[in-house]
This record gives sequence, structure tokens and C-alpha cells, in this order.
Amino acid sequence: MTRAAILFALCLAGTLHAAVNEAVLQHVEKLGGRVRWVSAEQKALEVDFQFSGSKVSDAALAHLPQLGPVTILRLKKTAITDAGLAHVAKLSQLRRLHLEHTSVTNAGLKQLAGLKQLEYLNLYETKADEIGLLSVAPGLPALQQAHFHPRQVTANGISRISKKLPNLKVWPSPAREAVRVQKILVLSEAMLKHAEAELVIAEKDFKFYNPQLKVLNPKLAEVRKKADTIRKAYDAARRPTDEARRKKDDLTRQHKDALRRAEAKPEDEALKKTAADLAAKLKEAEQQYAKQAKDFDAKKKADDAAQKTKREIEEKHRRATRARLDLDLAKIEVEAAQKQVEYARQAAKK
Repeated sequence: MTRAAILFALCLAGTLHAAVNEAVLQHVEKLGGRVRWVSAEQKALEVDFQFSGSKVSDAALAHLPQLGPVTILRLKKTAITDAGLAHVAKLSQLRRLHLEHTSVTNAGLKQLAGLKQLEYLNLYETKADEIGLLSVAPGLPALQQAHFHPRQVTANGISRISKKLPNLKVWPSPAREAVRVQKILVLSEAMLKHAEAELVIAEKDFKFYNPQLKVLNPKLAEVRKKADTIRKAYDAARRPTDEARRKKDDLTRQHKDALRRAEAKPEDEALKKTAADLAAKLKEAEQQYAKQAKDFDAKKKADDAAQKTKREIEEKHRRATRARLDLDLAKIEVEAAQKQVEYARQAAKK
């Protein structure tokens, strides 16, 4: 939503004087921030400074309470300190507060006590820890979630919070984190084992296939040429074989018809002669087809064998050609898996 649209809506809602809101909106935008409505009802605002960086200092937050009903405030990676939280504490309708990667401490958190509607607090990579949260949480009755970096919390601290404030969920939980880290370690070690097994295969293939390239290159050209020649002969034999079969089948039908006619008129010598002539032609056609089929079958077997040999040489050539690449990739995968295991083991020791 544009500044003008937000300003117009604020005026309609009767929240603040237009000139004051205009000044605050300009101030936020000058710092690289954004202001937007949280809902269609336009009863809550979000102020986002997470891409403003060092432009946003403690003093920059002084005018925010004049803006209106701010319920979400994002201050990630800004230059604010504990002093800036004094201004944040005046945002009485605040529900979500993002302080990731800032310099706020446990002392500064105490100023937030009194934000009765605050539900979410992100303290990831700040100088605060679970002790500071435990001290301020009683003053934040609506708080449901708090986020830290694993280095900022301890199992004992989380346990104390869980006992005192059972409805408050803190991330990460050291117990859950320990289980997660252990699972990652097991998975990482399994991936390393698999990568090492693949490397053994790649080394074996490279040792066996790579020296064969000098022989396989001319041999592949030779078997392809031979396979093409045999395939052409096989294809050429198909048509005369089909024709011989059709001729045999046609003569078979004609001979059967001639026999039926001759049997129906046994006194008709012409029908007998026709049947006899067709019998002779059929016998000749059957012999011709048998010869042609035998030749075709021989050519088919030769083609099958030639194509099989070609595929085998092509596969050997492909593996020989890829042997170096496969070996290099296998080494990279092992190296990456080793690093992953190292990181996982270090995390498991913390």
C-alpha cells in the first residue's frame, strides 16, 4: 500500500492528525523501511526495517508510537541497542517483535515488560539469553513463542522456563536440538559411507575402462559399420521373404478351391488338370519360401548378434568416456560428505 493510501485510511479511522502521520511515514521510508496494513480491516500496521541495516538507530524509533496501531515490528540486522527498546515498549498493541541480529541484551529486554499483547519475540543472534527472557516473560502475559540461536540457550535454562511458563514455547530446545543433531550425524555418516562405496566403483571403472579408449574408439567405428551393413542386408531380405510367403499362401488357397471343384465333378478332367498344375506351382512356391525364410532367419540372427555387439561396445565406450568424469564427481561427493560429517560431529559435541 502506498504512503498516501495508508495516510488516507488513518485519517478515516481518526487515529492521528494527517500531518503527523505523513511525517512519520516519510521518516520510515527515508530509512528504507516499509509500512503496510496487516489485515483487510486496516486496524493494525506492520513496520518493516529488516532491510534498512545501520540506517535504523535507537533514535530512529522515537516517532513510531505516533504512527498508529503497530502490531508487527521488524528490526532484523538494524543498529538498535537497549536504548531503542525504550521506544518499542511504547507500542502498546505490539504482537510480534523481530530483533534478530541486533545488539540488545538481557538488560534491554526488561523494558519490554508491560507489552500485554506481545505474542512473538525473536532474539536470534542477539546478546540476550534465556535468563533475560525468564526475567521479562512474567511481564508479557500473551507471549507464546521466543526464538534464540542454539548458542544462546542451555538445557537447564529452557527447563526452568518450561516449569515456570509452560505455555511459552522456546526455540531451539536443547533437548530437541540434540536429537536433531544426532539424526543429522547418523544420516551424514550414512551418506559418507555411500559416497565412499561409489568412489571405489568409480576408481575400479576408471582403472579398467580408461586404458581401453584407444582400442574402443576404432573398434566402435568398425562394429557400427558392420552392424549397419548387416542391418541393410536383413532389411533387404524382408521384402522378398514377405512376397514368397504371400505367393505360397495365395497358391494354397487356389489349390484348395481347385480340389473342391475337382471333387465335386470327378468326371471333369480339366478341373483335375488345373488342380494338379496348382499343386506343382504350390510345391515350387513352398520350396522357394522355405529357402527365402531360411535366408531371412539367418540374416535376422546375424543382425541380432551384430546389434548386440554394437550395444555392448557402445556401453563400454560410454563408460570409458565417462570414467574420468565419474571419478572426479565421486571424489567431490566424498569430500562434501566428509565435510558434512565433520560439521555434524562438531555440532554433536557442543
